[in-house]
Parts: sequence; structure tokens; C-alpha cells
Amino acid sequence: MKEKKFRAKILRPLLIIGVVTGIIWASAGPYPKLVQDEGKSWHVLWEGSFVEAAEANPGAGASGILEVFIYPHDGDPGTTYAENTSATLEAASYGYASADDTEIDIPHSTEFDIVVRVRGNATHCKRDTDWHHTDLKVEISSDANLDPQISGLNEMTGVVSRNDSGDPYLWMNFYINNAGSGYTIAKSSTAEIDNIKFSAYY
Repeated sequence: MKEKKFRAKILRPLLIIGVVTGIIWASAGPYPKLVQDEGKSWHVLWEGSFVEAAEANPGAGASGILEVFIYPHDGDPGTTYAENTSATLEAASYGYASADDTEIDIPHSTEFDIVVRVRGNATHCKRDTDWHHTDLKVEISSDANLDPQISGLNEMTGVVSRNDSGDPYLWMNFYINNAGSGYTIAKSSTAEIDNIKFSAYY
């Protein structure tokens, strides 16, 4: 009996010492530091309205807006928009901004998402041999006729549709979907996407 009590008394202080030592060691650091890349900052590559996006053409070798789509609300946007190219988005959407069509007829009271397709070049989002999708972002705003209004510039969620180290560009689709509920427009109403801003971190 005495031997068991003795062991218990010795083990308990050792256990406490081990825990305290662990806490002291963990709090002593050093901590990893999260710092902004030296010399890098966000630069606006393109900014304009839905109508201006329809006329936008990045040109050879340039980063830029490719198209803006009004897409039927999707319950799995992370997958849907990652898999879609310009052609499949065009085929499935209610409409998209083009030089010939800057007005899109949308079924009233039907949920939809707004999708902005972009490409980024090596100057803006490639580091060494790797493309960095987090170096691109799109922000958007709308007037009050969109339900609910996108008040002020709101950052869209980006998904990569093609990222290959041998490609000249990184392609992404950015979407906004009212936190998963979609947007709507009332019957006989006209809503306007009044600002789209595409930026890169370099």
C-alpha cells in the first residue's frame, strides 16, 4: 500500500510540471509572422460599369475582364463556376455582357447569381513558375433595384477555372450570390450593375 501511495505522490507533481513546462514553452515563441510581401500592393487593372464591361477587350497578353454573366442561382457555385469556361457559361446563363447586348432579360422573382470571368497574366499573378489565384480580386456594386442591393463595392468569391504552369494566363470566375440566396429583380423593373473593379496584387 505504501508503495502505491508513494508513486501517486511522485507522478502527480511530474504531471503538473509537464503541463506547466508546455505552457511556458508554447508562450515563449517564436511566432510565425504574417507580413505583406515587400514592395507588393493592390493595383486596379480595370474599373467600369456593366455596359463598359461588354465592350472590354483585354488584348493580347493583357489581364482583364472577359465577360459578365447573369447566371441562374446555383446551389454549388464552388464546383459549377470552377468547371465552366466562357462557352458553357454563355450557354447556361440568362445572358451576358457583350458589345451587342448590354441589356439582359431576367425572369422576375427568379434567383440568379452574378459571375465575372477574368484572366490574369504572369506579371499580375505568377510567381516563379506558380500561378497565384489569390493575387486577383473582383469587387462589384449595384443600384437599389437589385434585390437586395449590392451597396458599395463588395468583394466577389473567386474560383479557378484553369490553372496550369505552362499556360500564358490564369483564368478565374468570380461570383456573388447574396450569401447563397441569389438576387432577384421585380417585374417591369430595371437594375444596373454600376461598378465592377478588377485588381491584382503585384
